[in-house]
Amino acid sequence: MKEKLLIALTQSLKGYLTESNATRLIQKTLRTLEQQLHASYLYIALQNKKTSYLDITHAHGVSRNALHDFHKRIGSNTIGRIFFKDSFNIITRSSNLDDYEEMRIEQDYAMCLAAHIGWEGRTYGFLACYFDQEIEVDIATRNFFLAMAGACSAALEKEELLHMISELRQFDVETGIYSHQYFIRRLEKEIHDTQFEPHDLALVILDMDNFKSIINLYGEEAAHDVYKSAAEVLKKHIRGCDVLGAHGIDEFILYMPDTDARKAEQIIGDFNTALAKIKFTDNSITTSFSCGITQLRESEESIEELIHRAQVALYNARKTADQTISIEL
Repeated sequence: MKEKLLIALTQSLKGYLTESNATRLIQKTLRTLEQQLHASYLYIALQNKKTSYLDITHAHGVSRNALHDFHKRIGSNTIGRIFFKDSFNIITRSSNLDDYEEMRIEQDYAMCLAAHIGWEGRTYGFLACYFDQEIEVDIATRNFFLAMAGACSAALEKEELLHMISELRQFDVETGIYSHQYFIRRLEKEIHDTQFEPHDLALVILDMDNFKSIINLYGEEAAHDVYKSAAEVLKKHIRGCDVLGAHGIDEFILYMPDTDARKAEQIIGDFNTALAKIKFTDNSITTSFSCGITQLRESEESIEELIHRAQVALYNARKTADQTISIEL
């Protein structure tokens, strides 16, 4: 029996280093537990960060109604012990009635094995495995079950880390605003949404007028400091629904839903007015931006054409003077 469980564990762990999708890995693990331990049904319940309740996130053999109805607090019985005291619990019909009822999700059961799911010293939920008849839980069975729970924990931790890395990639390191690539994806979705729910959409490209002269006078670090500080000022002048991204080393790109070009011009004008009153770095540097503005045409679907018009408008603004706003419709 011990050798059989070891082989099953080894087979189940294949792919944990290369597969990034936690759901596929966990479903494979739950099926292995079902087959090797002859379980009736299994699930993983994790704490919802927004509500603090436990919800079933992965399951095998659990009915849809039970999944929907499951909504438990940590409490002070079995689930509380899993979170704060014992990483492994066995619940049977002869257990404390409160413990037994807390772990019952849709029907009576003979036995339930439960182990904590967590990483970095913190418990986030538990793995539960149910049986219609009690089984012998020897050291090999206990260790096998804990190893499978540990594998599920590792899969979830890896998925969370990959999600965090993905989130970081959405932001430009210099300014903390959206990266150009992520901004383009957001803009593409916004344009797509206008085909179903038509609304105005303004696009603005802002170019820092004296970036190169700041470099020549004070160095690259000072120029980047001014650029980053200007981004913070710009954030205060746009709305929560507006999306701001990086566009080259000295430019910003901005789209504004439910806004036409003239309204965008007013907002950007206010930004430049406020910016002119601020002195940045110890060298008391001032700056301004030339801006090209356009808006989405009726039934327009091409992001390339939209951005091209904004770039043409910016080109026209640069030809005129610093702190100039040009519109290309």
